[in-house]
Amino acid sequence: MKMAKYYCMRFYVTYRCNSRCYYCNVWQEERFFNTKELAFKEGKSLIRQCYEAGIRYIDFTGGEPALNENLAEMIRYASSLGIKTEVTVNGLSACRERLLEVAESVNKFNISLDTLKPDVYKKVRGVDGPDRTLETLEEVLKVRTPKIMTVISKENIGELDSLIRFAQEKKTEIYLNPVFSYFGEAAESRENYLELLLARIYEPYTVVMLHFMEFIKNVDLREGPPCSANNRTLTFAPDGGLILPCYHAMKETIPWTGDLAKMLESETFRKYAAMEKAGRCMGCRVIPYFGISFNYRLDKYFLLQSYSEKLNHLKRDFLNRIPELKFNVENLKKHLRELLCIVRSLDTNGREKGEWLYQAERTEQGYLTDIYKEPLTIEQYEKEKRADDCWQLELVPHYFFDKIYNDVFQKAFNQYQTGTFVENALDIFKDAAEFQLRWWKWYTGSKMKVSVTGRVEEEEVWIKGYLDRLEVWRAKEDNKI
Repeated sequence: MKMAKYYCMRFYVTYRCNSRCYYCNVWQEERFFNTKELAFKEGKSLIRQCYEAGIRYIDFTGGEPALNENLAEMIRYASSLGIKTEVTVNGLSACRERLLEVAESVNKFNISLDTLKPDVYKKVRGVDGPDRTLETLEEVLKVRTPKIMTVISKENIGELDSLIRFAQEKKTEIYLNPVFSYFGEAAESRENYLELLLARIYEPYTVVMLHFMEFIKNVDLREGPPCSANNRTLTFAPDGGLILPCYHAMKETIPWTGDLAKMLESETFRKYAAMEKAGRCMGCRVIPYFGISFNYRLDKYFLLQSYSEKLNHLKRDFLNRIPELKFNVENLKKHLRELLCIVRSLDTNGREKGEWLYQAERTEQGYLTDIYKEPLTIEQYEKEKRADDCWQLELVPHYFFDKIYNDVFQKAFNQYQTGTFVENALDIFKDAAEFQLRWWKWYTGSKMKVSVTGRVEEEEVWIKGYLDRLEVWRAKEDNKI
């Protein structure tokens, strides 16, 4: 289970920006002024060499990335290599045609929107709005569904409900992200927002990432995942310079020479890579650089990440699209609190830092691990250790959930869309979110080394009853064919 090398590239394609956000330094510090931007040919070469180094995901960022006239071409080139792409824009670009071209080309297209109030927008962004951003959103909705990225701070926390309602009306997901800690005064009260955000996790079209919330609330740099900067993630300036250790804690930059391999072999880069590999952080604690790392250590953070991701998929693909569904949200929140207690009691603090998904030791009983209560058989462990990341493991709660998701849930939703046997399909989805919660609780409590096990027997009985209902539904479906 040894990790591959690099995976993500954060490409600051420009430092230019048409916003003046009070929580950003790109427009305030002279070091970012008048930075040269790579021509398309050089940008293409950088992307190709990153692909050869293992990069399979690029976040095109800035500044305001839509101000780079080559952005759409670079995105299309990256996609031609098989690289997944993402971009977040503020929607203020005067060149609407270029922005729509980007929206059509990229895998994940996000629009940053922190407020619906002009006076708050001017206070947060330093420019007039949000009318232009909302106009851009309407134009983009004609070609695809974007995601709304909302930075929650003391300035807009009172708008949380109205922002969520707006996203629901537009039928587009809204990602709720607490302001980064390195913004100082802007983030002074962000921990107070976490419970308010968690309370919205089951609302339609609302995305709250539990592992990010947990990391922000209980961050211990000795316990949490190692920063991915220069370990899993490479960061580049607009001129192709390799930023060390990352944009947010910039100490040095290796100028772009046209030869990435030599840049990565340099003594300067190896110094910072060794620091990040050891799990050291330069102090910014910025989620984008830790996010990738959550995939490569099987611990409480990954369990919360896998739960959050699968809940978002469940809502995006099915629950958000069935307006008739009614949930007992308070009941779901109760189960969520129990899940958090169970997952938090998984103690991996003594684990050595290293390039392994989890630790295992071969004994006469099998492979003893720091995760599972029972020893793994040789066959089980041999299969597990071939995984490149935690998402490819089988002895985790999301593995079985995916089977239900891709089979019964998908068939039931197809049935709902055709209007046949709708009540049966609705009955399946009415309890789908509770099933997911109870499954994560049961699996973690019964299979993993947690000190809080929860009500394992009760969960098992409920889960069996739900799965029996699914089997009855499946049998009826099979008989119709």
